[in-house]
Amino acid sequence: MLRPEVVKQLKSPAMSLASSWVISRKNLTSNNLGAVRDAFKRDYWPFAKEKVEKSNPKATQLREQGNAAYKKAPDEPDRALELYNQSICMAEEDSEELGMGYANRSAIYFNRKMYRECLQNIRLAKRHHYPERMMAKLKEREERCLKMMANSPESSRKDEKGGKHCSMQSCLEMSDDSRGICTSRDLSVGEKVLLEKPFLLVLEPELAYQRCDYCGLRNGLNLRPCKTCTSVMYCSEDCQEQALQRYHQFECEVVDDLKPLFRGPKPVRLLYLSLRLFWHGVLLYLEDPETFSERCKNRAALAQYRNPFTLEPSDYFYHLFLEGLENLAHKQRSRDVNDLTDRCVREFASVLMYVVAVEENTSLALRLEGKPANETLRDMLFVLVYQAERLADHRAPEMTCLYPFSRLLRHSCAPTAERFLHDLQSVIVLKRPVRKGQEITIAYSEKLTTDRMIKEKRQAECKTEHFITECNCEGCVEDYPLLEKIEKDESLSTQLQTIRAEPDETLQRNRLVE
Repeated sequence: MLRPEVVKQLKSPAMSLASSWVISRKNLTSNNLGAVRDAFKRDYWPFAKEKVEKSNPKATQLREQGNAAYKKAPDEPDRALELYNQSICMAEEDSEELGMGYANRSAIYFNRKMYRECLQNIRLAKRHHYPERMMAKLKEREERCLKMMANSPESSRKDEKGGKHCSMQSCLEMSDDSRGICTSRDLSVGEKVLLEKPFLLVLEPELAYQRCDYCGLRNGLNLRPCKTCTSVMYCSEDCQEQALQRYHQFECEVVDDLKPLFRGPKPVRLLYLSLRLFWHGVLLYLEDPETFSERCKNRAALAQYRNPFTLEPSDYFYHLFLEGLENLAHKQRSRDVNDLTDRCVREFASVLMYVVAVEENTSLALRLEGKPANETLRDMLFVLVYQAERLADHRAPEMTCLYPFSRLLRHSCAPTAERFLHDLQSVIVLKRPVRKGQEITIAYSEKLTTDRMIKEKRQAECKTEHFITECNCEGCVEDYPLLEKIEKDESLSTQLQTIRAEPDETLQRNRLVE
């Protein structure tokens, strides 16, 4: 195994240590996480348990750095706001330093004519012990702010955040094999069939003081801190409460311990997302340990959760866990050396995550006391870690997200729809007419389409990057030619020009008649 002093210096310590474990085990998987845990030594992981405590002297230092940054670049205030946010996170609860941070932030918002945000921060400053000796200046800013808002109705508008995490056409339903999405009626080109916000997300580490840890919104850097830790911020009380209920009640104590665990290139955050889904399972376990344990051991009992269209969001965990169990059972039959190596890496990673996030989490240990949790929860975490790449979307540069319905859309090299991200929403728009009963498909990457890549290369990339053993989509079965070949073929090129010149309504009507 790698020496502890070496592990500390690595860019991705957890995955490097897991690779070292695989080499030492000669790719031998145990198929028993208990055995992996017994062989694991805490000395392997050189990061001691610690938590960055709130500190007013540190908060003052960060706030003064924010003042200097704003003085240096008043027209580019984002760096100053980020430093103020760090100061607000670091300030002790019920201290005047917390009020000072909000007041300084309000000044930037006033100068940027963001009067609504300015007023919010003035009220927060007053609520959090802003010093009386400086109150006159703050009240003057408040009066000016109210006056400007009265003269500018646009600045007094209300937030439009919130609402359901997902909106979709009522005709969408699971395909017959429960592996894709089809439609119960004819659909036309250009229809938006699905708009979905992330159900769970993980921010990139450098954005902790720039975006909401729950919904991912930037909110003009107008964020509020966790009362206990110094590492996360939220855009609203609602987001803070939702995060606390779903995962932060477990993460708050160990949030600083998780930083080295998930350090490294962006795909490592897939494991962090698996941990956040794991917390959903922990909540269900705590409600009824016996029933939960029996259900997770019995795939037949989980069958009722196969169709997410019939589920409440609180039950999405069971649907995703069932899918993970099935994928794991399929891979267990493989003797391919790459599959064995991958499993061995994930066994070690799961145990390491479990030790740091669960066993050394004293607040959670108290809640699990007297419950036979270790085997059930450890196995559950492994299933989610094994499923990590299939769960999440890490295309957005700022975060890694879980979209429960968008992820169900199957790949086609000749897709019927296109998927793009807009303000963190996954949007599915039809690019071809779709008949009743037909499946809605997307291309898993822009280049994996018949007009951009030849069949052999598409098939190879589908297998290595997207777990598709053999793509049997329309484009591959019919072996559609590349677009450049169509354009070079005189007969096909004429047909293509005719299609391009045809009015949209005529084209759509002709295709629906076919």
